[in-house]
Amino acid sequence: MCFFGNDDDDMPLARYIDPPEGSKFITSGGSGLIYSSPSIPGEVYKICSHDPDSKENIEREKLIFQNMMSVGQHPHVVKCFKVIENGVILERADHGDLREYYQAGGVATIYERIKWCKQLASAVDYIHGLHIRHADLCGKNILLDADRKIKLCDFAGSGFCGNLPTVSAEIGYAHPNRDQNRRATVKAEIHALGSTMYEIITTRRPFSSDNEPGVVAHWLNNGVYPSVYHLPLGDVIMGCWKGKYPCALHVQRAIEFAISEGLSISIHVSWYTSSSNVECVSWHECTLELKPEYSSP
Repeated sequence: MCFFGNDDDDMPLARYIDPPEGSKFITSGGSGLIYSSPSIPGEVYKICSHDPDSKENIEREKLIFQNMMSVGQHPHVVKCFKVIENGVILERADHGDLREYYQAGGVATIYERIKWCKQLASAVDYIHGLHIRHADLCGKNILLDADRKIKLCDFAGSGFCGNLPTVSAEIGYAHPNRDQNRRATVKAEIHALGSTMYEIITTRRPFSSDNEPGVVAHWLNNGVYPSVYHLPLGDVIMGCWKGKYPCALHVQRAIEFAISEGLSISIHVSWYTSSSNVECVSWHECTLELKPEYSSP
């Protein structure tokens, strides 16, 4: 959900609740609209529409942020400054969401991508400790701020304190077990975390949008996932998909262990024989040693 991009003067239809005076429309999401703050550049207003589902989801998000504010907010969860009648006031992320950042040609070093995976695992561990189930972990719900740190966002419709979520994960992120996915269990969240880490590392989703949802569901039900052998953190990503980790903290620790051990990646080299035009493949291992500044939280 890219809701912190450029301001736009084109206002939405009248079915939406009036924004604060002097604010500018930025974008719309599934649960409401985002407006720039009329007085503070680093803040945005997220406001519900008149649609009952939007109001319900925003009310859920307000409760979630109130809970976070009462115990102390996490550095890698989008910060809420204030809960208001029709929504919330949030910090603004200069680079928008990670999916659109990549699609627009944004770049990131492999060190940054690994750091973002660790930050995301830490954020998921934090929300799970508060009995929050995001239910839609993916690149569009991760923001990138001016300091190039990620912020998990969009809790409208998330599960909270035993209340089932009203949103669900994308195909390729959703757990193959429908009941696990419907309830957004920790197991389902860890599965989606693996897919989101895949998106962070590779800049693309685990499965192409050209694939039919039923085909992807069939693959996942049969344990068929994209190859991650050649990827940094590939073992951790596959572990998330296969249910190896009981919680996000274990994922974070696995990432930290991989960093401390030095990350091996495989470089794929291929060529064709002149006689038969048959592709030959060679894999070469190299080790990444992360600099201290990239292994920090």
